[in-house]
Amino acid sequence: MPFRRLPALSSLRAFEAAARLSSFKDAAAELAVTPGAVSQQIRALEDDLGVKLFTRAVRAVALTEAGQSLQPAVSSAFLQLRDAVDQVRPKATQPLRVESSGPIIRKWLLPRLHRFAERYPELPVSFETVSQITTFGKDGPDVVIRFTRAPGEGLFAVKLCEDYLVPLASPDLIAQLDLKCSTDIVRAPLVHDSSAEVFGQNLNWSGWFSRAGLDTAGAQRGMRFERQAADHAIDAAVNGAGVVLARRFLARNEMLDGRLVMPFGPVLPMHVSYFVICQKGDETRPEIASFINWSREEAAVLEDGAGFGGAIT
Repeated sequence: MPFRRLPALSSLRAFEAAARLSSFKDAAAELAVTPGAVSQQIRALEDDLGVKLFTRAVRAVALTEAGQSLQPAVSSAFLQLRDAVDQVRPKATQPLRVESSGPIIRKWLLPRLHRFAERYPELPVSFETVSQITTFGKDGPDVVIRFTRAPGEGLFAVKLCEDYLVPLASPDLIAQLDLKCSTDIVRAPLVHDSSAEVFGQNLNWSGWFSRAGLDTAGAQRGMRFERQAADHAIDAAVNGAGVVLARRFLARNEMLDGRLVMPFGPVLPMHVSYFVICQKGDETRPEIASFINWSREEAAVLEDGAGFGGAIT
């Protein structure tokens, strides 16, 4: 049996909005037309159907019995139509969710993100600071940058670089105290970053003093920054608080622009590395592959030992 002719879709759309909102004025605002246009569309629909759909008062409208009968089916049909259109419409690009510790985000990622944005302007990125190991899943991140010895089983991980602890101080402090060799450390206040000690009891000033052949009795003095505060220890040194034993990965920018200088060695190997990590299989997603490749390029400059003023051993 052939389908009977339907009324104009624009008239049905005006009717559905006015019936749902009980107002020609509100329907007009939703449809971005004038109230007069809504009234004309509904009158055309009523003429086409041969029935009144609304009773009209000075400041209100109400559905007639015929309008009440028509309204549920029309509203349901438009809802199904919207859902069907949404299914085929390209989805808006979701931000790439990246998680890491506060020091890594603040000291390494943020100073470099402008280069990522320039290369991938169409890819939004959302960052979240975490202080514990991240669990991937439905509500988890897409990518994690983690400082660890082992990235974990069942994950895709790319090593960015290994890190070292390096003694750094502001140029003003170095000049003021005339710091030229490791034995001069006895004249300098120390800044401690305790976060490195998670990976070994010798990854601190005591370990550095021992490696330098100095008496470790003087390695405890100075201010101490606990837990996830490596960035604050670096900032304290920039402001002249003392010599910090810093992770060179995090202090790279301060070393490059001269705010922190390594007055002497030695450098203390940590045997701990930074990894960019995602769920296995997700590394093929274009947005994740782009971020991983970019991170690897940015970290590559650290692998040659640059910034130490010499050998790293």
